[in-house]
Amino acid sequence: MDNLHRADQLLQWTEQQQLNANQLQLVKSQFLLAPAQQHWLILANRVLLLGGVVLLCSALLFFFAYNWPLMPYLAKFVLAAAALLLSGSLALISPPYSLAQRGTLFASCLLTGALLALIGQTYQTGADTWQLFASWAALIMPLVMLSKSRAAYLLWFTLLELTLWRYVDTHSLFWLFSTATLLLYVALANVLLLILAELALPRLGIKANKPLVWLAALALLLPLTIGAIIGVWEQSFRPNLLCYLLLSAIMTLWYLRLQRDIVVFALLLFSAIAVATSMLASLFDFTDSFFALNLLALFVITSSAGASIWLKRLLQEHTA
Repeated sequence: MDNLHRADQLLQWTEQQQLNANQLQLVKSQFLLAPAQQHWLILANRVLLLGGVVLLCSALLFFFAYNWPLMPYLAKFVLAAAALLLSGSLALISPPYSLAQRGTLFASCLLTGALLALIGQTYQTGADTWQLFASWAALIMPLVMLSKSRAAYLLWFTLLELTLWRYVDTHSLFWLFSTATLLLYVALANVLLLILAELALPRLGIKANKPLVWLAALALLLPLTIGAIIGVWEQSFRPNLLCYLLLSAIMTLWYLRLQRDIVVFALLLFSAIAVATSMLASLFDFTDSFFALNLLALFVITSSAGASIWLKRLLQEHTA
C-alpha cells in the first residue's frame, strides 16, 4: 500500500471512530498523512509546465490565424518550422527524461500538427480530416515513445481515436448506425488500443498508465454497448451483441479478479445495465406501455443502486 492509500485508510478509520485522537497523533509521528511541501511543488511544476507548453503552442496557432491574410506563404512555413526546430533542439540538449525534455517533446508533438495543418491549408491538398490526424499520429509516434510522458501518450491516443471516428464517419451513411460491421471494426481497433495501454505501456516506461487504460476502456465500451443495444432489436447486429458478451466477460474477469481496476469495472457494470435494460424492454415490447415504462424505471434505479453499493464495497476492500 502506498502512502496515499495508507493515509486515506487511516483517516477513514478516524472518521469511523476506530481510531481516537491520541492514536491518530501517534500514527502521524510514523507516517505522513498529508502531502509535504515538496510534493505540492512537484505537482505545481508539472501542471505549470504542461499549461505553459499548451499556451505557447496555442499562441503560435492564434498568431497564424490572426495574420493569415497578411503573411506570405514562405514566412508562414519559416515561422512554423523554426518553432518546431527550436522545440526539438531544446529537447536534445535537455537532460534525458527530465520535465524539460518531456515538455519540449510534447511541444514538438503539438507543433507537428500545426505544421501539417498549415501545409494542408496552404496547398489545399483535398485530404480528408482523418488523413490529417493519421499523419499527425504517425509522425509524432517516435517523439511520444522517446518522451515517456503520459501527456504525450494521451495526445497520441486522442489522435488515434479521432482518426478512427473520422474515417468511420467518412465511409458511413448514418455515422455508426449504418452497418454492424463498422461498429465491430471500431471495437476491434479499440481492443488493440486497450491491450497497448494495459500491457505495452508499462514495458515502455509508463508506470502510472491507469488514466490511459481508462480512456482506452471507455473508447472500447462505447461502440460495444451501442452495437449490443441495437443487436437486441436488429437481427443484423446480433454479432455485435455476441461480441459484447464475450469481451465484457473477459474484461470482467481481468479487471475484477486478475487485476482489479474499480474504474473500468464501473464502466462495465453500467454498460451491462444499459444492455440489460434494452433486453428487458424487448421482452415487454408488446405489453402495456405504462407497465413496461414503470418496470424499466424500477429496474434501472434498483440495478444502479446495487452497482453503486457493490463498487463502494470493492473500493473499501481495495484501499484496505
